[in-house]
Amino acid sequence: MKIRIAFLLLVILLASVGWTFVKRPLSVPKGIGPALPPPVSIEGVSFSVIRGAEMRSQEGFSVRGGSLTKPLVTGLAAFMVEHPRGRLLVDAGVGRNVADHLKTTPLLMQALASLTVKQPTIDALAARGLGPQDLRGVVLTHSHWDHVSGLEDLRDVPVWITPEELAHARSDDAGGKLYRQLEASGPFQLHELSFTGPAYGPFAVSHDFFGDGSVVLVPMPGHTPGSTGVFVTLPNGNRFLAIGDTSWTREGVDWPAEKPWLTRRMVDHDAAEVREQLILLHQLQRANPELVIVPAHDARVHVTIASF
Repeated sequence: MKIRIAFLLLVILLASVGWTFVKRPLSVPKGIGPALPPPVSIEGVSFSVIRGAEMRSQEGFSVRGGSLTKPLVTGLAAFMVEHPRGRLLVDAGVGRNVADHLKTTPLLMQALASLTVKQPTIDALAARGLGPQDLRGVVLTHSHWDHVSGLEDLRDVPVWITPEELAHARSDDAGGKLYRQLEASGPFQLHELSFTGPAYGPFAVSHDFFGDGSVVLVPMPGHTPGSTGVFVTLPNGNRFLAIGDTSWTREGVDWPAEKPWLTRRMVDHDAAEVREQLILLHQLQRANPELVIVPAHDARVHVTIASF
């Protein structure tokens, strides 16, 4: 009898976990969503991607409803904004020691993915004759290992991070482990990112980085407490929104759908806030179909962006 009960409980447990991988789009209000302000046109602004590394796993571990048999290439990237007033990195991409940095993640994550290094951020800069001194700064969408890895090679570059995210990085046992190790080996040039600007589309507050509307930062808490989204508008009116890890895939916004329970438990700080952000982003995309929403890790989206 005890064996039967144990077997039944195991079947129920497996079925419950399996259910969390089944496609179940989030409920979205019927309203089309808010429009963004008219795009500005600032000559000399560009947006490109530094594809630093790739990890391969199964689609179903990245978005609820994805295939558990279909491979998915996860990109580890930094995004470069070039502006007449300086070059700005959105996330630091990967460092030269990224393979060691991966070892700071949970064992399950290490087991589920294989890492292929393509070009550390510092080497991508060097290939164009640039160095850390040529950067205005780095804006972190959040503090997880695959977004701060490149900071190890960019010690003298100013880093913009929200107070909430900095506190999270310094206290979160798993997600902030690499950040704490890097900071312990030498302080960063930290700058407080505060949202004191007016509303921008559906976001109640904002931070206009260059003061001309071309690069606008907005709060996007959920994946981490201080996660940040970054709008970049090009001179031709094309507009991008880097959303960090609010979603790992474009389907997360298009359907919309959250990560499956297993990966949510490993990486998302507040699942309810993530769901709210995904619904907001879905509505934003619906109201602004020309907007290119850029998940930090969707390599399929990265290849549509200019290479640095």
